[in-house]
Amino acid sequence: MEMYKTKEVAELLSVSQTTIKRWAAMFPNVFPKDRFGHYIFSQQEVSQLKSIKTRIDQGETLDRITLTGHNQPAGPLQSTRPVQAEDKPIHEMWSRITQIEHSLDQKADEVVSVQLLRQREELEDLRQMIQQLALSIETIQQPGLQAAAAHEELHPVAAAKLKAPPKKRSLLRTLFSL
Repeated sequence: MEMYKTKEVAELLSVSQTTIKRWAAMFPNVFPKDRFGHYIFSQQEVSQLKSIKTRIDQGETLDRITLTGHNQPAGPLQSTRPVQAEDKPIHEMWSRITQIEHSLDQKADEVVSVQLLRQREELEDLRQMIQQLALSIETIQQPGLQAAAAHEELHPVAAAKLKAPPKKRSLLRTLFSL
């Protein structure tokens, strides 16, 4: 029997994970949590979630939908009353909330991608600077290589570090080094 995580079901139904959790929380006898407090859905439960989505898309509100539990025979979803005209604004509001949640998930993914790209660029700059510093140290240690290294272009930060005078020892440091 195949089991699905909340994220997988959300992708299947094209809704956010928060929406799936809200629907499951509305029917705790049908969608129980595992011992770690996570929802894991069977194929039958995914079918019931699909039915919930269809009914909400048709204008029915979540509080008007009833489902059968695991202990009861699984049957079609049942509603307490037919969809009425006053439910239309609520349906539009739920649709809008679902769209906003989806947009927020997309934006969060984009932000993380941009942050990763920036971190990779920073790491590449640091790697280049380390290589240049290693070359500079080798040049200092071997006088014959100084002329060759003088022609090689240094990373701007590495060049600034090499040109800066050494820091003076603090009074405290001098006292403890004696």
